Amino acid sequence: MDFFDRTTKVVKEIGNVTKEQTELANLKIQKAAIEKKMEGQYAEIGRRYVAYIADSFRTTPFDVTDILDAINPELERVSDIADQIAQKEQQVRQHSIEKDRKKALEQFENEKRKLDKARDMDVISMAEYEEKLGKAQKKFDNFEMLKKIQMQFEMDIITREEYDEKVKNVLQ
Repeated sequence: MDFFDRTTKVVKEIGNVTKEQTELANLKIQKAAIEKKMEGQYAEIGRRYVAYIADSFRTTPFDVTDILDAINPELERVSDIADQIAQKEQQVRQHSIEKDRKKALEQFENEKRKLDKARDMDVISMAEYEEKLGKAQKKFDNFEMLKKIQMQFEMDIITREEYDEKVKNVLQ
C-alpha cells in the first residue's frame, strides 16, 4: 500500500506541474496571437507616418487616433495576460522549490534512517553517526542557499570550481 500511495502522490504532483505549465503555455500563446494581430495595426501607423513625412507641404495632420482607439483594448489585454504570465511563472517556480524542498527533506530522512540502522548495528561509532547526521542536517538546513548556488551554476554565472567551493563552504 505504501508503494501505491507514493506512486499516487507522484502522479498527482506531475499532474499539477503539467497543468500549471499547460496554463502558462496557453497564456503565452494568447499573448503572441494578440501581438501578431496588432502587427498590422502598427504597420498601418508606419505607413501613415511615412506618407505624412513624404508630404512636403504637410497639408493633413498626422492622425492615427482611429488605430490607437482600435488597438488600445488589445494593448490592455496583452498587459493583463503579461501579468497573468508573471503570476503563473511565479507559481511554477514556487511549486518547483517546494518540490525540491520536499525532496531534500526525504533525502535527509533516508540518510538518517540509514545512519540509525548503521549505528544500531554498530557499523559506525556514535561520533561518526553524529558527524554524518550533522552534515546531512546542515545540507537540509541550508537548502535555500544551496539551491541559489545551484541556480548560479546552471545559469553559467559561476564555474564548476566556484560551485564546488561555495557548496563546500556552506556545508562546513
